[in-house]
Amino acid sequence: MEAESGVIDRVKRRVAAAKEWGREFVERERFRHRWVDHLIRTVQRYHVREGDRLAGALTYFAFLSFFPLLALAFALFGVIVTFRPDALATLIKAVNAQLPGLAEQLHIDQLAGARAGAGVIGLLGLFYAGLGAIEALRTALRDIWMTSRPKPSFFVGKFHDLVALALLGVIMLVSVVVSGFAAGATGAVAGWLGLGGSVFGEFTVRLAGAGASLLADLLIFLVILGWLIKPDEPLRVVLKGALLGAVGFGLLKQLAALILSGTLRNPIYGTFAVIVGLLLWINLSARLVLYTAAWTATATLGPPPGPTPLPSPAIPDREEPWPDA
Repeated sequence: MEAESGVIDRVKRRVAAAKEWGREFVERERFRHRWVDHLIRTVQRYHVREGDRLAGALTYFAFLSFFPLLALAFALFGVIVTFRPDALATLIKAVNAQLPGLAEQLHIDQLAGARAGAGVIGLLGLFYAGLGAIEALRTALRDIWMTSRPKPSFFVGKFHDLVALALLGVIMLVSVVVSGFAAGATGAVAGWLGLGGSVFGEFTVRLAGAGASLLADLLIFLVILGWLIKPDEPLRVVLKGALLGAVGFGLLKQLAALILSGTLRNPIYGTFAVIVGLLLWINLSARLVLYTAAWTATATLGPPPGPTPLPSPAIPDREEPWPDA
């Protein structure tokens, strides 16, 4: 018994020593490198403000607004199909490149044909679910930012949310559709532009699509970080945060195909596979938005909001902290 107790004590001491070494190492790196400290403060802000809970609420309203927005988009696209029938097949291919299986589940060809009814349903649905999603997003951003600025009046707030919804809806649809066309319908688009059969032409279309998608994503995060919350941070900080979010959202859109394809192959979900995959993708997008907001909100040199303070000045052999870039 004494031998076992001695072994346990030695293990505990080594674990405690390892934890102490790790804590000192992290604190030292925070003091030496500004980006390390910023990253830690970002994660702390997200978790202290319960970012996962906020992302869950945002996912609920965003999921409700997704289908009315999609119906409205395809109603508008139905006008294009009237003049260009082959555009429908290209659209379905592009949607499947981004969200596999969604085109079949939603019967896009029928939505495009019934554009009047789909447009009315989409418009009415957006007023309910869309404004709820924007309000949930604004509330989550205020929580992440820990702002004490008073909320606008009801009518001013709803008008503000309506403008944000219109901007985000248009830009997000452009972003997803452009990404889908660039990924899954490069040959068709190149043919429309007279570049069909050319490797250089298809590469140019793919590159232009990726650039346009990145620009659209940048505008999305500028609206989210700059219009919805109206932060006190300088414009350059908001731009950096928007660029970070745009790159992350672009990568997430590329991963969406893997997420949904893996969900579709899971027999547990059955007919709800696309819905489950879509919920997962929306939730990951919501978390990305809130992490980006936390990064932007903690960009200035200040103490983190969490329980861990800034590195202690008593660290031995410290270097000059955070030299100006």
